[in-house]
Amino acid sequence: MATMIPDKPINIPAGSREDEMFVALDGLSNEYYVFHSLLLITNAEGILRESETDFVIFHPQKGLICLEAKAGHVYCDEGIWYYGSGKRMKNGGPYRQADTNKWKLEKYFEEKGLHELWARCKTIHAVWFPSVSRNELNHISFPPEADRSITLTEESLSNIQTDIDRLFSIKLPGGIETDLSKAEVSRIFENVLCPSFNLVPSMVSEMGIKKKAFLRLLEEQKNILNFIDGQPFAVISGAAGTGKTMIAREKARLHAEDGEKVLFLCYNRFLCDFNKENHSHKNISYFTIDGFACSFCATQTADYPLLQEKLDLAYYENSFPFKHVIIDEGQDFGQDRIEETEIINTLETIALSEEHGGTFYLFYDKNQLIQGNRIPKYISESDCKLTLYRNCRNTENIATTSMRPLGVNGKPKMFAGCVKGESPKIYITGTAEKQKEYLDAYVRRLADKKIKDIVILTCGTEAQSFLYPYSNDGRYAIDGTSYIFTTCRKFKGLEAEAIILIDVSAETLIGMERLNFYVGASRAMFFLSIICYMTDEDCVEVLRQMHQSENAVKRPKKALAAALNALLTT
Repeated sequence: MATMIPDKPINIPAGSREDEMFVALDGLSNEYYVFHSLLLITNAEGILRESETDFVIFHPQKGLICLEAKAGHVYCDEGIWYYGSGKRMKNGGPYRQADTNKWKLEKYFEEKGLHELWARCKTIHAVWFPSVSRNELNHISFPPEADRSITLTEESLSNIQTDIDRLFSIKLPGGIETDLSKAEVSRIFENVLCPSFNLVPSMVSEMGIKKKAFLRLLEEQKNILNFIDGQPFAVISGAAGTGKTMIAREKARLHAEDGEKVLFLCYNRFLCDFNKENHSHKNISYFTIDGFACSFCATQTADYPLLQEKLDLAYYENSFPFKHVIIDEGQDFGQDRIEETEIINTLETIALSEEHGGTFYLFYDKNQLIQGNRIPKYISESDCKLTLYRNCRNTENIATTSMRPLGVNGKPKMFAGCVKGESPKIYITGTAEKQKEYLDAYVRRLADKKIKDIVILTCGTEAQSFLYPYSNDGRYAIDGTSYIFTTCRKFKGLEAEAIILIDVSAETLIGMERLNFYVGASRAMFFLSIICYMTDEDCVEVLRQMHQSENAVKRPKKALAAALNALLTT
């Protein structure tokens, strides 16, 4: 997906169809930057002048397109352009306007001292008629300043990538082709295209761009969302980072916007609190299963037999207050105390009963089954299962590392606009003191890079962690700034720009606790550091279990780092 600036269309003139064009351009590949309603303001000889271009499309290796949009009925009579109403267009028509805006943009480059960069940037002007078909266009006699080769039509709304690539393939006088370094592209962003956004391709700004992309629904996710729109029941599976929680929240929001009550159950209290704080809606009630039991039964502690009785009564009286039930991290609701009372099955029965007419959706990841040892029957025996495959949270390197202890050695399925990212870091030592020293140093390095969203996760329990004596109420402070310190289990369903995994042992990588590693590592969006408490002998044993022992003869720590797709640090 392209980077759209701003990320949503604003102040769209009625009938202009610029919103549809915006959505189409958003579908360009992720190397493109699209600026909507780019306004250039210049002050020459005390006179303030404004120039607005409907869309400016920039590709660092291809160049720049100034695109003028004209929707509705337009016509040209004796070289003069008119709207369908008969009103004469300003600026001599769309082609002259697009061409003029292109040269105004060149003037702006000059004023910023960047004319030398302009001379090495292929620049084209074009016009888009989103209400005119290509066939209709072919029967129009064009005035001298117009040309079909620089014209987009209604078909471009569904074929924009091909048409934009075609425009960039047009040869210019002098054979100008785009030849810009990364630093020069940064200067263009900083001084011309979006100085008010400070969108310089630095580490932090690139993260912002990619985070925006992660928050968009992928085509795969849209398809599932569209499918369950007409399906009252579905069980949706997906590995970490495939967007399960995003779809669950979006489905809840759509029901809530229709004025219908939604019960949204999370196993994880952290995730429940996060949803309440960031995705609140008067028609959505977020609960953990314990919190729901206490609320529904008006008790101080969770009483599951009583909750079962209350739910049965609500079913027979048709008095259940929620029309829809959505369960996230459903694999963890399969504890015996819950499954014995059939609470999940009862919620499904109520929601899908003919009298109630609601829906029931459950999202799960079999690889994150760290609260029990088997998939619950309400998942394994489900009739309608859907699967999400593509990771849209992590960088490719982080996704790869998170899966290695599970025996997945190939590349994970990533979405088209994914970032490869830097390799995760791994530090291996045999002393708790060294672990803490490295942790502090790594946090400081991230802070120096202006990374603030840092979370420290232990693969064990807080009380057994080397960091526990230095923490306070689930936080760890360094240089006056405190960071979340909790367990991988408790942080399930959430994410952070940077994750530091601590208390990683051989058991974490090859025993049942390897699911904790997978859960913790997959929370990281851009940065992952793994701090291991292991000896050389431990490394050799892990590599043997991972069938990598032939690489561990001389340098077992480095071999382990390579096996985990990580870089060994000191």
